[in-house]
Amino acid sequence: MKTKLNTTTNPCGRFLAVSSWVLALMGGLGSTSAAPAQGRDLTFGTKAAMYAANEEWLTFACESPDGQVPIGAVNSMEMYYYSRYALGNLLFRSGMGVHIVHNPLFKMHAEQDKGMPWYQKPNGNALFFKHKLGQFVKRTGSDQAKGQFPPKGAYPVYLEFSSGNPSFLTEPVLDDLTTLRWDPAKMDKSMNPGAWGQSLMKQVLWARDFFTHHKTIDGVTYFGNEKDDGGNGFRGAALTAMAITKSFALKSELAYHAKEGKLGGVDPATYNPADGPIYYPHRYEVDLDTSMMPPKPKRFRVTDKRSHLFDVASLLWGESEFYFYTDPTIKDDYDVLFGDPKWDPNTDPAQLKELFKQGKAIFPAKPHQLSKGISAVNFKNMMALHFRKEQGSLVDSWHPKTGKSRAISTSNAGMAMVALANAHHRLHDVAPLRDGALKLLTAQANFLLARQDKNGSVANAYMVTKTSLDPIGRDRSLLAQTFAIRGWLAAYHATKNDAYLKAADRTYAYIEKNLWSETAGVFRAHRGSTKSTYDGLNFASTIGALRELAIVREGAGRTVIVAKLDSFFDKVGRKNGLQIAEIGAAGEMIPTLAKRKEMKEKLMALKKSDPKQAMKMMAQMRDSDGDGVPKPLFVANTKHGAAPVQAGSVVLQTP
Repeated sequence: MKTKLNTTTNPCGRFLAVSSWVLALMGGLGSTSAAPAQGRDLTFGTKAAMYAANEEWLTFACESPDGQVPIGAVNSMEMYYYSRYALGNLLFRSGMGVHIVHNPLFKMHAEQDKGMPWYQKPNGNALFFKHKLGQFVKRTGSDQAKGQFPPKGAYPVYLEFSSGNPSFLTEPVLDDLTTLRWDPAKMDKSMNPGAWGQSLMKQVLWARDFFTHHKTIDGVTYFGNEKDDGGNGFRGAALTAMAITKSFALKSELAYHAKEGKLGGVDPATYNPADGPIYYPHRYEVDLDTSMMPPKPKRFRVTDKRSHLFDVASLLWGESEFYFYTDPTIKDDYDVLFGDPKWDPNTDPAQLKELFKQGKAIFPAKPHQLSKGISAVNFKNMMALHFRKEQGSLVDSWHPKTGKSRAISTSNAGMAMVALANAHHRLHDVAPLRDGALKLLTAQANFLLARQDKNGSVANAYMVTKTSLDPIGRDRSLLAQTFAIRGWLAAYHATKNDAYLKAADRTYAYIEKNLWSETAGVFRAHRGSTKSTYDGLNFASTIGALRELAIVREGAGRTVIVAKLDSFFDKVGRKNGLQIAEIGAAGEMIPTLAKRKEMKEKLMALKKSDPKQAMKMMAQMRDSDGDGVPKPLFVANTKHGAAPVQAGSVVLQTP
């Protein structure tokens, strides 16, 4: 039975007022930069940043397979909004990906929908997209929002690029999203399935958050968790469309056929890896036709043929969550979204109102089976390409020429365990996949359990052999320890085997004793490090591990863990700049243009009459709440500021 997520109250016990579209933008007063974070790499890496955004959202929601467990994290509100900023800026503003108008599903509609305005038209896919936007606006009540939806200049992407620099190219304007684009010259336009999977998980979690249907005074049912046309229903619809088009592309054109050495489609119902692997390689390139706007893909190419375990696990994580979200057999607020709409946005208003009352959906029912199919493909590939049955462990990679690698990184094992536990939970009525996921999860959990050191630590990686003396290297990283904890607790929830809970407790005792820096208020990135580097992966795995430990503890034991979680998030994510910038909902005031002009004039006058007071005012302008995270316009070493997203990495002193 599904526990319904309350989207207006933080399950961790704090009230949340859901923001309007402007809160997903930015604020600021000028171009003066704040002090740069130590050793910060400003690059936004999609896979790591979106994984971090997922763990932040889950910490806000305090979700576990059995429901919601309030843990009382002080910074949960900031986690919610930092996660939301990553979502909106990557998927709607940055331009860092392939525009949704060019996806193969819209193309198929343009080719097959006889009698419709977009049928076999040169711009049929764009006409179909416009039609869907019309449905979203009317069905979510957003058409009363004075033309705010769809927002001006939005650039929705369905396949995200690997990385980019989030600095703005021009002076940003709140009401024009075209001014919030990132520099295309600084984008790595390659694509990675791990990034796609993490983004898919993000889309599903947030679509779920944005949808709670309600009725207007005349009985019309709308979708969205606000009654004031704040646009959340529209956002949820757009995110769902992104998830559908991404999944359809994975099924229809992005699957790599190892035997033929080419990309194509895959039939999940008949796919058998023994007949020839069909999988999602580690790196794609896309050739874009830039003579048209938005640029249209001419062809996709594979430039790294390896199947990478983190990629497979990320796709399985996202698709299994998508399956549950679209499930018509579970009573929730999302059931009325999926069906076969038989109406057009230009339908007579009276007839349209009647259709609203009937609860007609804005999406077809097919995404449920689509997500099941892609989940099946990735699980089959995890078993066939990555699992060594004799040794009872997955391995990091597989290549069509060299086969399986002989090593498993603990971080990859942890991500796989999280995905397998989610598949076991979310694919609740797909017995073969559910049971297979549980068996593989148990095998991987046992493999790591047999190799846990007496002091509670785990190695960063292992050779997959029959012995228990096969660690690779002597380093003990925070990434490995926290992913092991995260994975073991996922296995514990699925199996109720106390051995996994005890293993997680032992590893936590190790990192508390050996990695915690009381001076810095963080866990060191490596044992013995006096200077630590944090990126999206070890930041996120630590948040996730501490959250899961807090969920399974009570009383004083939980309080201690949550205090560590809050300190780690605050010191790494905020005060030392892993979060590049923040906006209104996270503590920064967003003045009107008139107010900005007034404050600028006052500042100029103060610089002449009272320089000390001018400095205080400047500090307030940069960082209203004084938490160390500036407004976007004040990000160091940028001309026009940068988006409120996560940096690639930061360096902290950790004595």
